[in-house]
Amino acid sequence: MEYNGTGADIDMIREAERADRNQLYELYRMLVPNSKKMNVLEEQIDTIKNDPNNFLFVFDFDGEILGTVTLNICLQALHGTRPYGIVENIIVHENHRSKRIGKQLLQYVEEYCKSIHCHRIMLLSNSTRERAHQFFEREGYDGFVSKGFKRYI
Repeated sequence: MEYNGTGADIDMIREAERADRNQLYELYRMLVPNSKKMNVLEEQIDTIKNDPNNFLFVFDFDGEILGTVTLNICLQALHGTRPYGIVENIIVHENHRSKRIGKQLLQYVEEYCKSIHCHRIMLLSNSTRERAHQFFEREGYDGFVSKGFKRYI
Protein backbone atom coordinates (compact mmCIF):
# COMPACT_ATOMS: atom_id res chain seq x y z
CA MET A 1 0.00 0.00 0.00
CA GLU A 2 1.26 3.48 -0.91
CA TYR A 3 1.19 6.30 1.66
CA ASN A 4 -0.70 9.26 0.20
CA GLY A 5 -0.28 11.82 3.00
CA THR A 6 -3.92 12.23 3.93
CA GLY A 7 -5.51 12.19 7.36
CA ALA A 8 -4.14 12.76 10.84
CA ASP A 9 -1.14 10.48 10.94
CA ILE A 10 0.64 11.55 14.13
CA ASP A 11 0.00 8.06 15.52
CA MET A 12 2.41 6.78 12.86
CA ILE A 13 5.30 8.45 14.72
CA ARG A 14 7.08 6.36 17.32
CA GLU A 15 10.51 5.91 18.84
CA ALA A 16 12.88 3.85 16.74
CA GLU A 17 13.67 0.29 17.71
CA ARG A 18 16.71 -1.83 16.95
CA ALA A 19 14.71 -3.69 14.28
CA ASP A 20 14.53 -0.39 12.33
CA ARG A 21 18.31 -0.33 11.83
CA ASN A 22 18.38 -1.31 8.13
CA GLN A 23 15.60 1.07 7.12
CA LEU A 24 17.24 3.90 9.08
CA TYR A 25 20.50 3.16 7.30
CA GLU A 26 18.76 3.50 3.93
CA LEU A 27 17.20 6.83 4.94
CA TYR A 28 20.53 8.18 6.19
CA ARG A 29 22.14 7.07 2.94
CA MET A 30 19.67 9.40 1.17
CA LEU A 31 20.74 12.23 3.48
CA VAL A 32 24.50 11.69 3.18
CA PRO A 33 25.03 9.45 0.15
CA ASN A 34 28.81 9.73 0.10
CA SER A 35 29.48 9.29 3.82
CA LYS A 36 32.21 6.79 4.59
CA LYS A 37 31.73 7.18 8.36
CA MET A 38 28.05 6.22 8.57
CA ASN A 39 27.51 3.35 10.97
CA VAL A 40 23.98 2.72 12.28
CA LEU A 41 24.17 0.39 15.27
CA GLU A 42 21.29 -1.43 16.93
CA GLU A 43 22.99 -0.87 20.30
CA GLN A 44 23.04 2.90 19.72
CA ILE A 45 19.34 2.88 18.84
CA ASP A 46 18.72 1.15 22.19
CA THR A 47 20.92 3.66 24.02
CA ILE A 48 19.00 6.58 22.52
CA LYS A 49 15.65 4.95 23.34
CA ASN A 50 16.69 4.50 26.98
CA ASP A 51 17.99 8.06 27.40
CA PRO A 52 15.36 10.50 28.73
CA ASN A 53 16.90 13.46 26.85
CA ASN A 54 17.47 11.92 23.43
CA PHE A 55 14.96 10.63 20.92
CA LEU A 56 15.10 8.94 17.55
CA PHE A 57 11.61 9.18 16.06
CA VAL A 58 10.41 7.39 12.94
CA PHE A 59 7.36 7.78 10.74
CA ASP A 60 6.15 4.19 10.33
CA PHE A 61 3.57 3.36 7.68
CA ASP A 62 2.62 -0.33 7.78
CA GLY A 63 6.13 -1.37 8.85
CA GLU A 64 7.90 0.87 6.33
CA ILE A 65 9.96 3.71 7.80
CA LEU A 66 9.23 6.72 5.57
CA GLY A 67 10.97 9.37 7.67
CA THR A 68 13.02 10.00 10.77
CA VAL A 69 14.24 12.79 13.04
CA THR A 70 16.58 12.94 16.02
CA LEU A 71 15.75 15.22 18.96
CA ASN A 72 18.25 16.04 21.69
CA ILE A 73 17.11 17.92 24.78
CA CYS A 74 19.85 20.12 26.23
CA LEU A 75 19.98 21.65 29.68
CA GLN A 76 21.17 25.21 30.18
CA ALA A 77 21.54 27.80 32.95
CA LEU A 78 20.54 30.92 31.00
CA HIS A 79 16.76 30.41 31.07
CA GLY A 80 16.17 28.94 34.53
CA THR A 81 15.06 25.35 34.20
CA ARG A 82 13.97 25.66 30.57
CA PRO A 83 15.94 23.36 28.25
CA TYR A 84 16.22 23.66 24.48
CA GLY A 85 15.86 21.13 21.71
CA ILE A 86 18.19 20.33 18.87
CA VAL A 87 16.80 18.66 15.76
CA GLU A 88 19.23 16.57 13.73
CA ASN A 89 19.11 14.20 10.80
CA ILE A 90 15.58 14.86 9.61
CA ILE A 91 15.03 12.89 6.45
CA VAL A 92 12.02 11.69 4.47
CA HIS A 93 12.35 8.83 2.01
CA GLU A 94 12.95 10.29 -1.45
CA ASN A 95 9.91 8.44 -2.85
CA HIS A 96 7.61 9.93 -0.21
CA ARG A 97 8.50 13.62 -0.09
CA SER A 98 5.81 16.34 -0.29
CA LYS A 99 3.34 14.12 1.62
CA ARG A 100 3.47 16.01 4.95
CA ILE A 101 5.75 13.43 6.61
CA GLY A 102 8.51 15.92 7.45
CA LYS A 103 5.90 18.42 8.63
CA GLN A 104 4.38 15.84 10.96
CA LEU A 105 7.78 14.83 12.34
CA LEU A 106 8.62 18.48 13.11
CA GLN A 107 5.19 19.07 14.66
CA TYR A 108 5.66 16.01 16.86
CA VAL A 109 9.04 17.30 18.03
CA GLU A 110 7.62 20.78 18.63
CA GLU A 111 4.71 19.46 20.70
CA TYR A 112 7.09 17.42 22.83
CA CYS A 113 9.39 20.42 23.32
CA LYS A 114 6.43 22.59 24.32
CA SER A 115 5.28 19.94 26.81
CA ILE A 116 8.61 20.15 28.67
CA HIS A 117 8.79 23.96 28.37
CA CYS A 118 11.74 24.20 26.02
CA HIS A 119 13.02 27.71 25.38
CA ARG A 120 13.68 27.07 21.68
CA ILE A 121 14.30 24.45 19.03
CA MET A 122 17.38 24.68 16.83
CA LEU A 123 18.47 22.80 13.76
CA LEU A 124 21.29 22.89 11.26
CA SER A 125 20.97 22.08 7.59
CA ASN A 126 23.64 21.56 4.98
CA SER A 127 24.16 24.89 3.21
CA THR A 128 23.45 23.31 -0.20
CA ARG A 129 20.06 21.80 0.70
CA GLU A 130 17.94 24.68 -0.58
CA ARG A 131 14.72 22.67 -0.83
CA ALA A 132 15.11 21.65 2.80
CA HIS A 133 15.74 25.29 3.76
CA GLN A 134 12.47 26.30 2.10
CA PHE A 135 10.68 23.56 4.01
CA PHE A 136 12.16 24.63 7.36
CA GLU A 137 11.22 28.26 6.70
CA ARG A 138 7.63 27.25 5.83
CA GLU A 139 7.56 25.43 9.17
CA GLY A 140 8.54 28.60 11.04
CA TYR A 141 12.31 28.17 11.40
CA ASP A 142 14.32 31.32 10.75
CA GLY A 143 17.54 30.73 8.85
CA PHE A 144 18.72 34.31 9.33
CA VAL A 145 18.61 34.66 13.11
CA SER A 146 21.84 32.72 13.75
CA LYS A 147 24.83 31.40 11.88
CA GLY A 148 25.77 27.79 12.43
CA PHE A 149 29.30 26.49 12.78
CA LYS A 150 30.63 22.94 12.77
CA ARG A 151 33.98 21.42 13.48
CA TYR A 152 34.32 17.73 12.78
CA ILE A 153 36.67 15.91 15.11
